[in-house]
Amino acid sequence: MTDFRDAPLCPECGGALEARREGSAGGLFCTECDWSVVTTERPAILNDTVSYEVRVTSGDFKNERHLRSVAQLAGVNLLEARKLLQGRAEFVVYTGRADKVTSARDMLRAAGLAFDIRPPFPF
Repeated sequence: MTDFRDAPLCPECGGALEARREGSAGGLFCTECDWSVVTTERPAILNDTVSYEVRVTSGDFKNERHLRSVAQLAGVNLLEARKLLQGRAEFVVYTGRADKVTSARDMLRAAGLAFDIRPPFPF
């Protein structure tokens, strides 16, 4: 059971405060007057400043999905993507911060490419 004697009260009118959350914003709002205090919370992935390397570890240069994914992430045309997939056992296809690396990871997974992210990716 809640002990309302310990519940926070509005510093303006003494009314009850209720907690609300919407997306990354949340705060306390008075149920009696217009007083409120609001703050935002950034997801940890947006605070990560590490530069990650996404490496393709194996792929098929004849597979169109593989070619298109490598081309898009590496910023090259399909012929260059084919050369990358043919030429090396492993290559860096994308370098960037965590919030962008998730998109690269998802694209490679959807295409069925084998990949590795360095340093280890916590997200």
